[in-house]
Amino acid sequence: MSSWKQSHRENREHRKNWRLFLCRFIAIWCFGVALSTSGAGFSQQLTTGTSSRNAKDEAIKCIPLHDMTPDAQAKISAVLQDHSLYRRLPMTQIECDSEYYTFLCRYPEVIVSIWRLMGVTEMDSQRTGPFELHTEDGAGGTNDVELIYGNDQIHVFYGTGKYEGPVLRKPVNGQCVLVLRTSSADDPTGKSTQTSKLDIFLKIENAAAGIIAKTLNPLVGKTADQNFVETMKFVQRLNETTSRNGPGVQGMAYRLDGLTPEVRQSFIDVAGRVFERSQPEARFVVPATAAPSGLPSEPSGTPIRYTTTPPGR
Repeated sequence: MSSWKQSHRENREHRKNWRLFLCRFIAIWCFGVALSTSGAGFSQQLTTGTSSRNAKDEAIKCIPLHDMTPDAQAKISAVLQDHSLYRRLPMTQIECDSEYYTFLCRYPEVIVSIWRLMGVTEMDSQRTGPFELHTEDGAGGTNDVELIYGNDQIHVFYGTGKYEGPVLRKPVNGQCVLVLRTSSADDPTGKSTQTSKLDIFLKIENAAAGIIAKTLNPLVGKTADQNFVETMKFVQRLNETTSRNGPGVQGMAYRLDGLTPEVRQSFIDVAGRVFERSQPEARFVVPATAAPSGLPSEPSGTPIRYTTTPPGR
């Protein structure tokens, strides 16, 4: 009996370790941490998360593979056709300036740097190319994410990652596709709302790891759901702070580590426009720019399609 109890405890501990690993693995893809952001104004969670077949099929159909280069198509398709875990995170609606929201989606290292300044995460993100980002979570997880495709309604990211640490005995590698879809609307007062949903396709190379991932999907999914909703609330609070105190946020930009000079300056510029547009006397005389100054406008998979810039290929 004692032998059985020991085996049972070991199995339970093993499953617990795998759950921790998967939560960290997904969190590093989504740049998510559980922040205490209760009372964040207008933010609403409109749906619950799901891993249903219907949601997965709908997400796959929305990916504009035909607009991507052959290399990008191959990378995305390899994950879609053989993924270990799928999750659609809760649809969430927040108040946020449209240009600001798009900028933060494309340059998430700004948010990570703010979290580091606040002391709420050990995650570190460094831009390695015009549309490439390297991230370490401080707990054994690393990944490289590329923005493959982007316009005002959809952003498609592809990533490769690895986890090695005390939670697991051997390093585990994986690939991931993230599909972020957003609809924007303005109310009569000029406030913008962003409604977003994020679909995650995760492929884990180790066969046993893939089986365990599918088994623990419901448990891991709930953690990912919470991280996404709380991150969206944080984005709204950042927008509120910038609208009230743009110069203060611009000053904070100089204290953020890990940003390239181009991204830092563009963050300062965007924050300034958000602040000016939020003033009653502005009357929207400060338009959003087609592309942040100093930053590229074409990823490798296909052009980022700004509304005022036609595709380059």
